[in-house]
Amino acid sequence: MKSHKSSSRRKSGIPTAKKTSKIKLIFNPRSGSGLILPLFSNLLFPRKKKRLSKTDHPEEHLREILKQLQVNGIYPEPAVIMSPTAATAMARDCARENYALVIVAGGDGTINAVANGLVGSQTAMGVIAGGTANIFGLQMNIPADLPGACQRIAQGRQITIDMGKVNDRYFTCWTGVGFDAFVIKQTDWKLKKIIGTLAYLVAGITSLFVYPFRHVCFRIDGQASIQRGYLLIVGNIKYYGGKTVLLPRADMQDGLLDVCVFKKRGFFSFLAYFWGLRLEALSKFLDVEYSQCRKIEVLDRKQHVQIDGDYFGSMPVKIKVVAKALKVVV
Repeated sequence: MKSHKSSSRRKSGIPTAKKTSKIKLIFNPRSGSGLILPLFSNLLFPRKKKRLSKTDHPEEHLREILKQLQVNGIYPEPAVIMSPTAATAMARDCARENYALVIVAGGDGTINAVANGLVGSQTAMGVIAGGTANIFGLQMNIPADLPGACQRIAQGRQITIDMGKVNDRYFTCWTGVGFDAFVIKQTDWKLKKIIGTLAYLVAGITSLFVYPFRHVCFRIDGQASIQRGYLLIVGNIKYYGGKTVLLPRADMQDGLLDVCVFKKRGFFSFLAYFWGLRLEALSKFLDVEYSQCRKIEVLDRKQHVQIDGDYFGSMPVKIKVVAKALKVVV
């Protein structure tokens, strides 16, 4: 499989550091509390929330972010949002009003929401990662610390990346069909507030006993043959949670989606998958298939679906890659 290097596709010249540029900062003070990581990652690699700054107070968070941006010559219009819907609407308005840059300060869920508002536009997205996992930032090699992230936005380059699309919703990282989406749906949010990531472990173990493990039936790239599995992960990035690599050939600029299909069902099979993922040894499993494609049609009417770690619903879905869909400063 040929490799794709992003350095040759980089494009400089974003006016991110000019005071005259129209720049918006979208800040989510709830970052890290709303995104549920995929099941495998929570069972094996529980992660503590990374803070945007040294303080626990949202107002101080925002002040520190603005201070660091201004140190780098960036003077954005700040906006505090409390929901993904609000983030998407605000980003869409910025794209319509020809903003040069929208900076999102939040976790992967907020990044997904802003990306959905900017997709297809000339407005670039800058990222200050502050959620539970920060998978997008990890993939794009964006500094995890606040001063480093702000400096990268000021001095970085613009690239254009692909996005995945599930029906009418875009994703930056991945979508899952089957078991992991069911676990996300089953996770008790009240319990999560009490015991944190252990709530995912409770939901995951319980789900192994009650989940019906129906076949996920799908077609790849319009082929006549129908393929089957019990969990389908379609990704735009190589990570599935934390630093766990599930899709090693994934490249956000190759015009392809990477697909991992888990072919066996049941408690012990999925425990083996968990362990294989932890050891990054799934390529040795004969019942795990890896491929690349441009589109997938899931035929089942009652399969659970998640997008970037948020439960999407139970429905037939069409998944496809949208090439060169989003401009990002890296």
